[in-house]
Amino acid sequence: MAWRLYSLEPLRTEALAGPGEDPPNLQDSGGSYPFHPLEEPWEAKGAPPVPWPEPLYFVDGRERAEALIFDGRRLVLLGCVAAGAVAFAGGGMRLLEPRVRRVGVGLWEPLGLGELVYEPLPLEGGGEPLSPTALQEGLAKARALLEEDLAKGLEGGLLIVDGPVRLRRQGPVLGYIKTHWARYLPEDKEALIPTLRPGERTPMFRVRRGGRELASWYLRLPLPPEGVRPPESGLLRVETPLSPEAKGLADLSLSLFPALASHPVKDPRAPQNLLPVGSLERELSRRMGSRDLVGRILARYLGGG
Repeated sequence: MAWRLYSLEPLRTEALAGPGEDPPNLQDSGGSYPFHPLEEPWEAKGAPPVPWPEPLYFVDGRERAEALIFDGRRLVLLGCVAAGAVAFAGGGMRLLEPRVRRVGVGLWEPLGLGELVYEPLPLEGGGEPLSPTALQEGLAKARALLEEDLAKGLEGGLLIVDGPVRLRRQGPVLGYIKTHWARYLPEDKEALIPTLRPGERTPMFRVRRGGRELASWYLRLPLPPEGVRPPESGLLRVETPLSPEAKGLADLSLSLFPALASHPVKDPRAPQNLLPVGSLERELSRRMGSRDLVGRILARYLGGG
């Protein structure tokens, strides 16, 4: 049976930095709270301004589920993933050439539909029907791999990623998390966070995740004076692989992130959505093409209209 359009709607998600979620810190084997400070005393930290390292790279990605298709036995998710980078060097920002791929999560061979070509992305257990959740996770993995592949080609300098540090590279990397679903600090240490002033951070603490050890800290971004906001407004959690350089990167982050904070007039996710990343996201969306146009093409070739 040929592929037929199942739906253009059920997985209508467009993740910006899916990586932007805050993954939980792993508990120690004894089940005790895993808090481990890396700096003492536990008090707000500031640092004098320092020049930004060059080159400085900002990497981000997007994913978009475009359709579910069905051949009478199994579902396949057609989607688009994109990754790009902005480089700061010589005192200016420059967009590097983005990468865009269309993938068919669960496909075993390429599928051409007019000008759209979906590359196959088989999953484990691909011989069995896959759930929409598994398909969506496969799309997220495709985006993460594209981001990692792009990052490997960025030589030297400091890499900043939107979300937790998952990729591995030679050279320093900072990840920043904008939403805070997980709690990393015990209650008495957490009390420091609401007292942070713009441009200050907490001391570093250890995070264990996926077999890696990272140094992490919370940082307060500047906020415009008007408006009433929740305590987490302007709060970032920053992390970097645990190394002797971590302390210097934590201090550097106080010169970097506050200067790059966005304003709510131009970005509803301000100030956490950094200026170069917001620009990169808009460009990636443009490169992915119009969702409506893609939908019409899929409907034309797959019998949905």
